Amino acid sequence: MALDAAIGIGEETAYGTAPTSVIGYEGKADSWKVSKEFIESVGFRRGMQTARADRRNIVQMGGEGELEVDLLDVGAVALLSAVFDKHTYTDSGNSRIHVFESGVTSGAPSFTAQMIRPTAEGTSVAYKHMGCVATEWELTAETENAVTLNVTFDFQDVSHTTVPAQILPIDYPADARAYDWSRTALTLTRAGTAVPLDAGKFSLSGDLGMKTDRRFLRGTALKKKPVRAAVPTYEGELEGEFTADSLKLYEAFIAGEVLGLRVDLAGLTPGTSLRFDCPAIQFTGESPEASVDDLTTHTLPFRVLDPGDGQAAIKATYTEPKPKTAPPALKATGSPE
Repeated sequence: MALDAAIGIGEETAYGTAPTSVIGYEGKADSWKVSKEFIESVGFRRGMQTARADRRNIVQMGGEGELEVDLLDVGAVALLSAVFDKHTYTDSGNSRIHVFESGVTSGAPSFTAQMIRPTAEGTSVAYKHMGCVATEWELTAETENAVTLNVTFDFQDVSHTTVPAQILPIDYPADARAYDWSRTALTLTRAGTAVPLDAGKFSLSGDLGMKTDRRFLRGTALKKKPVRAAVPTYEGELEGEFTADSLKLYEAFIAGEVLGLRVDLAGLTPGTSLRFDCPAIQFTGESPEASVDDLTTHTLPFRVLDPGDGQAAIKATYTEPKPKTAPPALKATGSPE
């Protein structure tokens, strides 16, 4: 294990322009990979054995990376703002209440992701991935585990350095705890009435419909900022025991009913919480499954739908302690740069 490896993201003031510092996240895997394209020219030439060394041009195509973390009750604002279209906040006493919502257009900012990889000799090499825009995400809660959030980013360019002064400072929350399964509660409502479900596993994911290959004949291979080009798709899955109450959910699936879903997470740091609201979901399957050596289980995949009444299809409310210093002004959200 690379004990001195680190990953952090920092919001950019302009797409592809690195900030002066990053917020540290305790990533669980290093999947940040650069993509190169070779433009090869081959034609009739006397004495040619294979493609010539001076007929191959290498082009920077950006790349992709994933930030996989245990979701903390303090300091997750930047990561959540990357996957939602709108972000606002209000202060109440010693708490700051952040509200993240899905929307018609993406107002999410771009980020620089700095991945520090130590060499075998102990030298820190900092890779700065500029122009990071979230394209997909997944939230997972399962018994006996921490709640995890995985975010996939597309990036425009990457550079690296071993010069300590050029490595962006990393800011970690002073005190934060991971959300875990024991403080996660699911609430399903059918026609306004709560339907209990003994679920042991839950997931919620989003494909943000971003067009990432915006390259043009403009004297550079660097692409322009991704924009939404397709209708986003939000899906999820519930898995638990088949009970008399769970039967009602199967009947809702058969009838094609639209239900409401709420996910509440209580933090261990005082005054912290996280709530996901999906006012309109529809189950897409499936039948309960009996077993010869266990209780009958019920897996319920679902789609998150636009409720059609002006509410966000997905809304996340993240409450954490109010920072002691004033934050930078939030950008206007709801429209791409």
